Amino acid sequence: MRYIILIVFLLFSCQKKTSPQLKDNEELVTMNQISIDYDTLTNRVKFKGDTLAYDELFYHLMDSDEISRTDTLMYYSRIMAEKYNNEKAFLDYFKAFCEKNNIYIDYPHYNRLDLSRLPVNSKKEAENWLHKMLDKKIITEEQFNSVKR
Repeated sequence: MRYIILIVFLLFSCQKKTSPQLKDNEELVTMNQISIDYDTLTNRVKFKGDTLAYDELFYHLMDSDEISRTDTLMYYSRIMAEKYNNEKAFLDYFKAFCEKNNIYIDYPHYNRLDLSRLPVNSKKEAENWLHKMLDKKIITEEQFNSVKR
């Protein structure tokens, strides 16, 4: 009797698992695909400060080439940060800025951030952005002061 129960158990536990079937007119959307057209997303970000649209746009941009990603991310994250005071956007902007300038950033370890090799204008831009983050209490004064200049 034990063997029969064991065999039945094994048969049910070893059944082939199938992936969910899509119904007619239904499509599979992955995390990085946008579910709304690009123009609608960008307008929601620019004119409404829609955080869900911003997040969807952000993840979509992470799949694009580096130059498009960093410039576009910096544009929309700056809007969300300055106009709508979105904390994540402040961090996203600075991370894209660092990526664009080949600077290693490891949040929250600002002591590893080295701005010393940046051209003067870029260094000033980075320092101004860090000042904004300090003013908004996104980073502490200790983190701000630990950045290598």
